[in-house]
Amino acid sequence: MNEMHLKPGDPVTIIRESNNSLSIVPNAVRSPSSNNEVTALMLQDESGNSLKRKVVSMYLAGYNIMHLKSKTGRINSSQRDAVREVVRRNLVGTEIIADASDLITIQVLLNLPELSVNTAVRRMFLISTAMHKDAMASLAEQSYDLARTILKSDDEVDRFSLYILRNLVMATKNERMLQEIGLRGPSDSLSYRVAVRSIERVADHAAGIADKSLNVMEKISKEAIQKLDKMSRISLALLNDSVEAFLRRDYYLADSIVDKTEGIRSLENEIILFLDKEKTSSSTLHESTNVYIKLILEDIRRTAEHASDIAEATMNETVSEVIEKIPSRERKVVAQ
Repeated sequence: MNEMHLKPGDPVTIIRESNNSLSIVPNAVRSPSSNNEVTALMLQDESGNSLKRKVVSMYLAGYNIMHLKSKTGRINSSQRDAVREVVRRNLVGTEIIADASDLITIQVLLNLPELSVNTAVRRMFLISTAMHKDAMASLAEQSYDLARTILKSDDEVDRFSLYILRNLVMATKNERMLQEIGLRGPSDSLSYRVAVRSIERVADHAAGIADKSLNVMEKISKEAIQKLDKMSRISLALLNDSVEAFLRRDYYLADSIVDKTEGIRSLENEIILFLDKEKTSSSTLHESTNVYIKLILEDIRRTAEHASDIAEATMNETVSEVIEKIPSRERKVVAQ
């Protein structure tokens, strides 16, 4: 009673959990927004990157109000800019609500039910897919402006990634929150972490394709572009199916994706052989161009492999749905 700050007459709520147990929750702590505030000290010589990591760590820990207080009494301009940047670029639903000479206060304004984890995962996937398609277009069209735009889109994927990971951390502390954010049980957190990290890596590979295309200064043959595009479309199709299988909890669809992914490496090898032959027969194609294209091939292959990782996470999470349940009477016979 003392630990929960309850006294006789205080209202409580009885909640039926997924395992049919009953939880008694004080009404004062029912809302996720009631998390305690936290204050972190800023050192005088603390770098901007160190501050960003500190803010992200507090955000992921589930705090809703985060104070950054200068140990010397004044926050310098570079530190202030770093905090503003990480809030603007990386933290969904978060605003700076106080900005004094010695104190910066950050508050999370977005409540959990307003953006479910599944919705955030799907948005991550759509942005990552768009980045990949645009990156391939920038390579084919040698559009350097488009490539630079793609590099900026990676921040949006990171924002949703941190938002989901924050909610997963909070949900592991309170089973009621699992249902609010759309999860069925605590074990879901593990598979969601795999899916989120994999989609985040897909976006990183898309940014990698865009970055490498900036270094391709020569015209790539139409046949080479077609082969690259074919491999790209296969990888994206696998990614799309893996995310759908994950969100729909479809074991059999996920299983089929793992098999299909195994053929992506052989396709990569075929294209590498073609590029080497093309390089040998062409006196104008520079060696560096050939190298960058092969690195882009690796990014495309890794996209497909991340799709396989998501599919395997789905299978691990849903295997209970494809296992035949043995009635209790039959289990006793088997045990004998």
